[in-house]
Amino acid sequence: MDNIVRVEKEFDIIIEPGFKKAKFDCPVCKLALAGLEDVESVENYGACCDCAQFFYWPNKDRWKSGWRPKKEQVHEKLNNYYVVKEK
Repeated sequence: MDNIVRVEKEFDIIIEPGFKKAKFDCPVCKLALAGLEDVESVENYGACCDCAQFFYWPNKDRWKSGWRPKKEQVHEKLNNYYVVKEK
């Protein structure tokens, strides 16, 4: 079976067909997802709950056309106390 991952000799992990890994961080603010609500929000809107509230809903039409807030806008709105450095 292609969907079995053997982990040591004691047990197997069976991966269901169609399984996909969930992301651990928000594509907009880059912060770690806090829980199931954030995971579902990323799946539904492409942003964690906070980013969806501040950026997705007020800009829904623009968002669907591909608009995303600039990094500076995200940090200003969410009042992040650190800057995510991207290479």
